[in-house]
Amino acid sequence: MSHDISSPHAPDQADPHNHKHTSMPESLKLSDRFFEPVDRQIVSWLNLAPGSRILDAGCGGGGITRRLAEAVGPSGQVVGLDANPQLLEFDRAAVNGTDLAERIKFQEGDVLSLPYEDGSFDLVWCSRVVHGLPDQLAGVRELRRVVRPGGRVVIREGGLSVQFLPFELGIGEPGLDGRLHLARQKWFANWRASLPTMIAYPFGWSHMLGEAGLSQVAPKSFLHEFTCPLETYQKEYLEAGLRHEYKDKEGQNLLSAQDVETLAQLLDSTSPHYVFDRDDLHGILVETVYVGYA
Repeated sequence: MSHDISSPHAPDQADPHNHKHTSMPESLKLSDRFFEPVDRQIVSWLNLAPGSRILDAGCGGGGITRRLAEAVGPSGQVVGLDANPQLLEFDRAAVNGTDLAERIKFQEGDVLSLPYEDGSFDLVWCSRVVHGLPDQLAGVRELRRVVRPGGRVVIREGGLSVQFLPFELGIGEPGLDGRLHLARQKWFANWRASLPTMIAYPFGWSHMLGEAGLSQVAPKSFLHEFTCPLETYQKEYLEAGLRHEYKDKEGQNLLSAQDVETLAQLLDSTSPHYVFDRDDLHGILVETVYVGYA
């Protein structure tokens, strides 16, 4: 099954049910800012009816929770659920005193055991959470349970992680971006295998949504593209990702010694090879969502 580890922050093995959201709030705030353009594309495509009741299952830093609340209008409601109470306090503070405060309710809970009655929501949104669950199919079935008949379950999984390095960097072996992507895939596979209760699911996301009882299942992908000069938040996000690759010991073991040294040079602001002094960076990423009807 394909997946996309889009965030520069590694999953936390202490919280496998909701691993994306164990990072510090400021890290997720940066991630939400980076993904905001593509988030807005996705929410516009969902074409939410005013007054809809939406569940954001695994809301993290709350970025797309706020986009969903904008879309449903003053008569709608969005429930942002997360297992991390620290993040929920951060999310509440972010909307306190704004027009969105009355539209959003934040609640602590587990995606594998949602604290809602059957058919409670018009749409359930779950972003970059299911691929980290020990039992992914059980998670999607739980999402299906709380959506009303005719409503939608939408999961954001798959896609293509961000790529922005030129193939030739003038240092090290060409094609570093591709090897970093492969290392992330191997790291994730190793992490999944380490979960004591992990249940393998050797099929794609569309198959999973169908097996969970959803119909008319279809994927939809959204392209986000950017180039130099980078905005400050773009540089900060991309640099955080590379620094994580460089500092993570397990990740280093999945790269050659030459690639690790290349990363050191790319991240050294005093080096002639400092990557963010370049004017030829061109980034693309693809976010894929899978939609099914109850």
